[in-house]
Amino acid sequence: MRNVLFIFSLLLWNALSLNAQGETRFYAEVKATEVAVGDPVKVSFVLENGKNNGRFTPPDWQAAGFMVLGSSQSSNISIMNGESTSSATYHYTITPMEEGVLTIPSVRIMSGGVELQTQPIEIKAVPNADGTRPARPRANPYEEQRPEPKKRIKTIKM
Repeated sequence: MRNVLFIFSLLLWNALSLNAQGETRFYAEVKATEVAVGDPVKVSFVLENGKNNGRFTPPDWQAAGFMVLGSSQSSNISIMNGESTSSATYHYTITPMEEGVLTIPSVRIMSGGVELQTQPIEIKAVPNADGTRPARPRANPYEEQRPEPKKRIKTIKM
């Protein structure tokens, strides 16, 4: 039984260590190209069929006129009919801080000794429906409704 488990583990490791058979691509995608100031927009940087060394550096969001509300990362490996594909995706939820046409700059990543680069993306930031601009967008709309926790000090004498 141990031999079968060892052989299965070896085959699985070997299959996952194979180079991806598809073309290596690195690109950025955005959910909306026009957004109101203070409203969130999702941006994803996707590395397909590349060797991800964990050396992804996001753009300077503040210099580009955006505030980061949140970020996450995901990865996927798929082997179907002997063909393997993989992807690593870096997700950001951002919001524009000012009106106008803002540009998400191009981002670079090293994959297998090759430098890959995304195209810059323009986002048009328009005023809010009521014409006001929020002073500071909040990631959580309920953060102001939470009461302050009560501090309790307990003294124990022995």
